[in-house]
Amino acid sequence: MKNFNFSLFLSLFFLIILLPESVDAKRINKKVDEQGVDMPKVRIASFKGDKACAISYTFDDALRDQSILAAPMLEKYGFRGTFWAIPSMVPETEEEILTNSKKKWGGITWKRLKEMSDNGHEISNHGWSHKNLVNLKSEQEIRAEIEKADSLILLKIGKKPRTFCYPYNAFNDQVLAIAMENRVDTRTRCSGWGYRTTTQWMNNWADGLIKKGEWGIPMIHAIIDGFDAFPSADVLDNHMAYVKSKEDRIWVGTFLEIASYVKESENVRLSVTPRKSGLICKTEMTLDKKLFTEPLTLVIEITGVTSIKATQKGKKLPATIASDKICIDFMPGDSPVKIRWKK
Repeated sequence: MKNFNFSLFLSLFFLIILLPESVDAKRINKKVDEQGVDMPKVRIASFKGDKACAISYTFDDALRDQSILAAPMLEKYGFRGTFWAIPSMVPETEEEILTNSKKKWGGITWKRLKEMSDNGHEISNHGWSHKNLVNLKSEQEIRAEIEKADSLILLKIGKKPRTFCYPYNAFNDQVLAIAMENRVDTRTRCSGWGYRTTTQWMNNWADGLIKKGEWGIPMIHAIIDGFDAFPSADVLDNHMAYVKSKEDRIWVGTFLEIASYVKESENVRLSVTPRKSGLICKTEMTLDKKLFTEPLTLVIEITGVTSIKATQKGKKLPATIASDKICIDFMPGDSPVKIRWKK
């Protein structure tokens, strides 16, 4: 084959055989590239609103000035707290408070506790009569102290407690196991505040939470009159003003809210499907949805977004746009979250 043109043969070969594959590969690569552009990093925030840390202000024993001073103080800054009540010692009337010679416990009436609950504070269980549960001899006695308190708080407040605070901060494995039944969490750690605590110390403590990314839980008794009271109400008030000034980094919520959020975030699986200028996010959660009802914050790390629409079950979700991210509050383990944005 003297006149065979080998160069022409190779050209025809590549045109017929290889070119379609190259075009197809280019199309596929383009699709992959588009997914890369439309698929920003997506995560569940450690704390609501992607805040750096969290604080739950908790108040033991339902002392009188907690309702007079602490609750209004919290509300002044837009915060809400957790108040651990001892149901057998809660008075029905103001007159009962005035005749209580001990003035230790039972300083807030059921009516006032109900008002505080309606205003967003958590009223929860500190044991029926503040007995040290570790010292009780039987499981039946332990259950009675916890369950009788749950029942009366439900009757008087209208909400069954989903948290528990151990009297004297005392618990063992048996007490913990019983207290945790049908409950979000119990207070097993805290930072005791009182007459020795200064505003500067509390502010430094809050700064430490920001640095470490932790959840802090103060244990507070009296404000100015009673067990372990502060030197003055201003000590606590000035601290709360400081925390308010850092609310872009600190989430202040009730013990129930933050405990629920933390456990949900630790027990949720997230899957993300990209779509044009948006995402579809699905979550699976193994926790009991009747107990765990706190919305989680979905964070999409993306820049240049000018508007956002996020829906779940056809309802619009709260969403905020920052320079480098989008935050969306949603219910975990529910229907998919559908998200679209514009740049």
